[in-house]
Amino acid sequence: MSMTMYVILSLSDVPNTNSLNELSEQLNTPVQYLENVDLKKHTGFLPVKLKGEDSGVETYMSPLSEFSDYFPAFDSSAFIEPVVVTFRWGGDMNEMVVALNSAYLLGYQKNSATFEPQSGVFLSNEQVKEGAEAMPANGI
Repeated sequence: MSMTMYVILSLSDVPNTNSLNELSEQLNTPVQYLENVDLKKHTGFLPVKLKGEDSGVETYMSPLSEFSDYFPAFDSSAFIEPVVVTFRWGGDMNEMVVALNSAYLLGYQKNSATFEPQSGVFLSNEQVKEGAEAMPANGI
């Protein structure tokens, strides 16, 4: 079963993986990304180390305008050039942990909105962090 999570933010707030790695280390999250990946241009599987073990998550970025039918009532006025970073994973729980941590890092101290379509709700970045922390990484 494929699952997704969407993070909406301004285009200028989309980092590369070097910035995510620095933030991950600072916040003590269990993810480390492949170096020098520009998330603005990346499409497909993004390799990630989760507590030192190989993992990753499918990652895509699109303009918010491509989701106008999906988020018809979403007020994007607080965003400059709003984009959607999509995380997609299958049944691998470690990929879900990577997606949650990645969504948390993307939204950390930025104007962002995370949509979890399985339950149809927008989550605060604190709720995303709590979800990431509640999931065991590598069975730990």
